[in-house]
Amino acid sequence: MTLSRLLASAAAGAILFAGAAQAEPITFSGTVAGTTDYVFRGISQTDEDPAIQAGITVSHESGFFVGAWGSNVDDDFIPGSNVELDLLAGYSNEVGDLAYSFIGTWYTYPGQDDGIEANYFELGFTPSYTIDKVKLTGQVWWSPEYAGTAGGNSWYFNGGAALAATDDISLYANVGYSTFEELPDYWDWQVGVAYTWESLTFDVKYTDTNEKFVGPSGRVISDERVVGTVTFAF
Repeated sequence: MTLSRLLASAAAGAILFAGAAQAEPITFSGTVAGTTDYVFRGISQTDEDPAIQAGITVSHESGFFVGAWGSNVDDDFIPGSNVELDLLAGYSNEVGDLAYSFIGTWYTYPGQDDGIEANYFELGFTPSYTIDKVKLTGQVWWSPEYAGTAGGNSWYFNGGAALAATDDISLYANVGYSTFEELPDYWDWQVGVAYTWESLTFDVKYTDTNEKFVGPSGRVISDERVVGTVTFAF
């Protein structure tokens, strides 16, 4: 997964690095994906419409990395913009079965109208621990001004697990909690299955929240839904 928005999905957490040849001092890796709905922490960013997404990361053998990730979003969410572009930098390391990353992500919406302040920064810590065929995952994210000035100070906590049922099939589930200074707090959760063939990953998940947020079109964008995604990693 890209290390920005895709880190919010337990299934996508490491896809972006899947194609990297770790023997080289500097490696390039990336993903291109198509999804039936861009859902971030239980909320549709495309007003329940499909999305095309792509990301690239440059990694150094020391563990430091930089990258970028983009997706189309609903053009009514951020006036003047229908694109999300995330810029990220961080550090990853492994100690035995424990892996962890520190990530700083700058979420931007190019073309947004004058006076709109939707861009924001988020700092994350994402540990994982592997026990045989089970990977336990965690996420802690903090932003001083979530979604620009809309959410104020915010925290996001997420915990989950993934089971490698076979060499090609994994099952996963995770639960997250968002807390804001200026917006309602809420829970999100998802369960899914992912199948990998060569450089392609086919993912189907069920996602839901305990809140009913309404988008600009008047539709609820945080209710239960099934999302399908195909990702090509290189």
